[in-house]
Amino acid sequence: MDNNNILVVDGFSFDDEDLFKEAKKEAEGVRYMKARVNLQYPDRVLQIYRRMIEQKMFQTQVGYAYLRELQDYLQTMPQVSNDAILPIPVCATVKVSDAAGTTETLREEVRKSRRAFRWSVVIHFFEAAVIVVMFAIAMSSSSPTVLNYENKLQNKYAAWEQQLEEREAAVLQKERMLYGDDD
Repeated sequence: MDNNNILVVDGFSFDDEDLFKEAKKEAEGVRYMKARVNLQYPDRVLQIYRRMIEQKMFQTQVGYAYLRELQDYLQTMPQVSNDAILPIPVCATVKVSDAAGTTETLREEVRKSRRAFRWSVVIHFFEAAVIVVMFAIAMSSSSPTVLNYENKLQNKYAAWEQQLEEREAAVLQKERMLYGDDD
């Protein structure tokens, strides 16, 4: 990794920019909490500590380090029972990073979205092919459809009318030949 691209917050270096931004926000939150929390009242510190853990305020190493400081402080206070001090839950998405700097969960999400995209493309291609085949069948079919029903019906009746006129003319011609020209 290039030394110019190292992202550091409170002594922790991050190779993921999103995680770095989250750590910066948490560092600001830690500074705010340190300014507000009065360590002379361990019971209040315990309440604040429990609330931060229950609300999952921290998700990066910067926040975990602050929670660990509070945990260590509370464990040294005789008026606070160790059973009342909750363990610090660690978010699974932050745990494992590989040499490329991407988390395993992020890789899995990318795999899933690529797989879903591929299936989506296949399904859309299949749907388009079905629509094209349906139109080809409708256009090449000799039976009337909604699209060409009126034209087919008019052509059919026009053909019948023409056949009738031709037969009538043939019958009239034969009558003239048989009976002669009486008109």
